[in-house]
Amino acid sequence: MLNHPPLVWAEIAVSDMDRAIKFYQQHFNVNFKRETIDDMEMAILETKNDDDTNLALVKHKMLTPSMDGSTIYLHFSEQLTPLVEKLQQANVTVLLPATPIKDGECGYIALFGDSEGNKVGLWANNL
Repeated sequence: MLNHPPLVWAEIAVSDMDRAIKFYQQHFNVNFKRETIDDMEMAILETKNDDDTNLALVKHKMLTPSMDGSTIYLHFSEQLTPLVEKLQQANVTVLLPATPIKDGECGYIALFGDSEGNKVGLWANNL
């Protein structure tokens, strides 16, 4: 058994960095800090605590946006249903509506398609 959380970093592949930043800022009220590391264009999500597990939007030739593969679940709201409804009203494709995990015992998830063609998950403790 691990003595620490296994997730330390996550990356969401993008084709158009400006479009991706605008999408996530508009729908989730978050901000990003842009960086370039070698030939990798990144927008790192700003958080209050620098030690938090974090994520970045990344544009690089070896990353391709996709609906297939691993799913990252993001916690952007204490209640999931209002956030999913806001996405639907903005014509964002909701792939899975707010759904309980173990009858809500482990929170709730939803899936959406982002501006870049990625399948991305949302998680909240409350519906």
